[in-house]
Amino acid sequence: MLKSLPGPNFSGVQRVKNRIAEIRRLVGDKNVSRGGSTFVEVLEEKERDYEKQAAKEIFKNGKSLTGRKGIVNLADHAEESSFALIEKVLERKCREYGVKESLVRAVMEMESGGNPKAVSKAGAMGLMQLMPSTAKMLGVNNPFDIEENLDGGIRYLKTLLEKYEGNEELALAAYHSGPARVDKYGGVPPYPIVRHYVRTVLALMNKRERS
Repeated sequence: MLKSLPGPNFSGVQRVKNRIAEIRRLVGDKNVSRGGSTFVEVLEEKERDYEKQAAKEIFKNGKSLTGRKGIVNLADHAEESSFALIEKVLERKCREYGVKESLVRAVMEMESGGNPKAVSKAGAMGLMQLMPSTAKMLGVNNPFDIEENLDGGIRYLKTLLEKYEGNEELALAAYHSGPARVDKYGGVPPYPIVRHYVRTVLALMNKRERS
């Protein structure tokens, strides 16, 4: 019975997603009415509201979701020596794997804001926010090492771009939510948070290319 569940917490999109997953796991995606709306409907509406607000914030005053400038200045988030190393490694790895710098920089900005020590609530680590399982798959032993993290993240992006025949939207969707979901839906998964991620990264990439 859902009476034993704690009340929904709308204090962040990750919590909303976790709540949706929890309820779906317990009730098997069945509708459970509460005041004319299901729990899932309420939570998904909150997620849509978050996405709309987030989209407004992306270019408001030149700031992104994290409050950082639209085109991140890595020197703001790393020591000068780290900033120089990030620039050097990023440029070299993009040449090595044949991935556009503008795309990698946009992904890195969206994922970590250029902070090599960043850790998400879900456990993603470093500049390219590699999950432990992904890091292991890529042979990244230390996700907080700038060179290892960028090498793994860029190499993974390269693999996804090849898998989806250069389609950046699909590659980004797979980077964010996993290729299994992209394959399942035959395109960008119909989740607001995934679609927002793809749109935002592409917008940041295009902004870089125009500047």
